[in-house]
Amino acid sequence: MRRVFGFTLVELMVTVAVVGILAAIAYPSYQDFIRRGIRSQGQQFVMDIAQRQEQYFLDQRQYATGLGVGAGLINMPVPVEVSDKYQAAVITLVAGPPPGFLITLTPIVGGMMAVDGALVINNLQQRWRETDGNNILGGNDCRWEDTRCTPS
Repeated sequence: MRRVFGFTLVELMVTVAVVGILAAIAYPSYQDFIRRGIRSQGQQFVMDIAQRQEQYFLDQRQYATGLGVGAGLINMPVPVEVSDKYQAAVITLVAGPPPGFLITLTPIVGGMMAVDGALVINNLQQRWRETDGNNILGGNDCRWEDTRCTPS
């Protein structure tokens, strides 16, 4: 009798099923890993803006009103890796003694980071991911330090 070499259809189907199950488990984990890396870049950018705001305040005795070149602006370009996933950072000045600011970096609608919530930092160095749109830390918002938090 001749011996036949190769795979049977059943062996091939079992292999495809195992690969499919592994892919179904690995892909969401991979997406989460990528999302955390992008979030980290956004957080670093927002913290850089906050640091520049404090320096501007020391020099001018007021906070800057936005990013760019000109009077009342921070000369700070947006990195490509941030502008690909987030809209331009918005600086909101908070009136009252003492003056304050609120920096918001909003994800691009329909993009990979849209489910993550906007990254927000204020002059008190409170940092959170905004999910309910009120720009106040609370409710369903997640602190940056809480890596297990999933905005709803």
